[in-house]
Amino acid sequence: MENRTKHTYHTNLYQFVKNIAVVCPNCEGKAVVHTGNFHELKMEIDLVKVVCPACGYNKTLENIPKREDKNQRRGLIKIFGAPIDPFFHLPVWYQAEFSGEILWAYNQEHLNFLADHVGAKLRERNGLPFRVKSIGARLPRWMTAADNREAVLKAIEKLKEKTH
Repeated sequence: MENRTKHTYHTNLYQFVKNIAVVCPNCEGKAVVHTGNFHELKMEIDLVKVVCPACGYNKTLENIPKREDKNQRRGLIKIFGAPIDPFFHLPVWYQAEFSGEILWAYNQEHLNFLADHVGAKLRERNGLPFRVKSIGARLPRWMTAADNREAVLKAIEKLKEKTH
């Protein structure tokens, strides 16, 4: 584990919104929400679908506007920063209770990022003191506190091993 990070204040949550592991609403197995090009921050999202390899469950959303025009709401509410996928609102696969809080991640890449950030004893902002939309600036204090470092890292490792 590296003792410092230099990238966590340059990264935002949207970068992990791809291949989100979720709990299948049909069989409760591990399903995946494929988000097309959403993580590239384009204006339109081509196709979003959830697929469960265990039971075959699948559902598709098409032609979803990235930014909704106030006059033309399409009924889709995207939720970020919660232990659900932003589109179908299914619970994420990688989540666990931690001291009365929920530790969660969209996918393995997100878990690796959290492990790097939490495990770092020095988190460099690299001249970006007001980068408040970055994931490094938005993680809850209980997760980033030095007193919780080892326990949170252990919980993250347990989540990485969760396969089904």
